[in-house]
Amino acid sequence: MTEISPKRAGQKLRPTSKFKYGPDSIKSRTISDFWQWAYSDLMQNIERGVLAEYIVAVLLGVNDKPRIPWTAYDLKLSNGKTVEVKTMSQLQAWYQRRLSNPRVVIKRTRKWDPETNVMEEEPKFHADLYVICYFNADSHDLADPLNLAQWEFYTFNRRQVEKLLEGRKSISLKYLEKLGINPIKAHELREHILRNSE
Repeated sequence: MTEISPKRAGQKLRPTSKFKYGPDSIKSRTISDFWQWAYSDLMQNIERGVLAEYIVAVLLGVNDKPRIPWTAYDLKLSNGKTVEVKTMSQLQAWYQRRLSNPRVVIKRTRKWDPETNVMEEEPKFHADLYVICYFNADSHDLADPLNLAQWEFYTFNRRQVEKLLEGRKSISLKYLEKLGINPIKAHELREHILRNSE
């Protein structure tokens, strides 16, 4: 059996990196062209979710390495605490007769370790901290996911999330409002997270 090398460390690509070999039609393109083609519609749930992770990573100063999508958490702080980022929105990329009821699903999962390729037996919550990012635009004409004024954030530690989820499968915006939990703005996020991570 052929041995393969251990998992390589992810590296950030330069926007000007070009495709190699193949016809001129592809060799003339850059990775930036690919990013524009694949990820320009930030109203799509998947793209908006990744964007929210990036926003939180930048605000927390942990965006130095590329995103790894299959880990049991989204971000790791310099103090070792882990962060899970979730998004919710009233607006969707598809046709809507009415605005959606914003909610996020947070559940216990079995952790897979990419370093060892081993799956844990018992499902559990893996992040120390949780950030729920609410994209609050209510009109497609005005919606701009790059406008941080259209994002609100809720931060919780693991114990708080477990309490919020007692008897529930998801956490809705209405439930947070009912509990009197107020969102914070982008410029407040780092302080809130650092306070919760102590």
